[in-house]
Amino acid sequence: MPQFIVFIACMVFISLPLRAVEKVDNKPHVSEKVYIYVYHLKPPYIEQLELETGLYFELVQLFNNFQAEFQFVPQFVPRKRLNREIANSTLDSMILGVHPIWFKDKAQTKFLWTPPILHDQDEFISHVNNTFDYLGPVSLYNKNIGGVRGYHYFRVAPILKMGKAKLTPTGSELQLLEMLIKERLDLAVISRATLNYYFAIHPEWQSKIHYSKTPHEQYYRAILSPKSLEKPFNIIKKLMENEEFKSALNGLKLKYSFQEKPVVHK
Repeated sequence: MPQFIVFIACMVFISLPLRAVEKVDNKPHVSEKVYIYVYHLKPPYIEQLELETGLYFELVQLFNNFQAEFQFVPQFVPRKRLNREIANSTLDSMILGVHPIWFKDKAQTKFLWTPPILHDQDEFISHVNNTFDYLGPVSLYNKNIGGVRGYHYFRVAPILKMGKAKLTPTGSELQLLEMLIKERLDLAVISRATLNYYFAIHPEWQSKIHYSKTPHEQYYRAILSPKSLEKPFNIIKKLMENEEFKSALNGLKLKYSFQEKPVVHK
């Protein structure tokens, strides 16, 4: 009996290293982190930055839900820093919610670009008591125009440079909309997606707003990627062809009141 016990103990001891090796070999796969920068600090794209709520954060989570090779991590980065990294050729992350023209890459040769993900448009809006319709640059003359501080409005900028109109800057789209509701501005420029977001919270505001028949700008949003991140970029691009992913993405768009086609005002 003692010899049998010693034999069993030896067999257990001999098998321990093998089990240890097997455990190491079967350890869970750790996904490689890839950061995705966002810089549009406004709803519905970013609702609360500290809590990481909003469409951008949910969209990045969708990328993670449908693949495990990479862990995509959203991170807010100011536009000025992005410009600096691009100028210094140090950009090592993707950028979500952008358009080739905004990054001087109309031919899409400097960076990798996904197909359009979201469609939006910047509206000229005014109060129903003092309506404004954009009919060309002259229609902006002598107007008090509201805009978010630091934003570039390409139709408005030349008029301001000539001194033909006044710009009243605000800190956010919400402040901009509130000033227009109080009739402290002749007109303002604000994105349709952001308007829809605030109208869902304050439905009584919607009846006080007039839309110009011609919007300020119509555009789509996509993902920019440096060419060094071709592999994770291709993962996202392939996901966008997946029917289940497209269905989930459409559900996300519906949640945040996005429309596939630009709005036409009549």
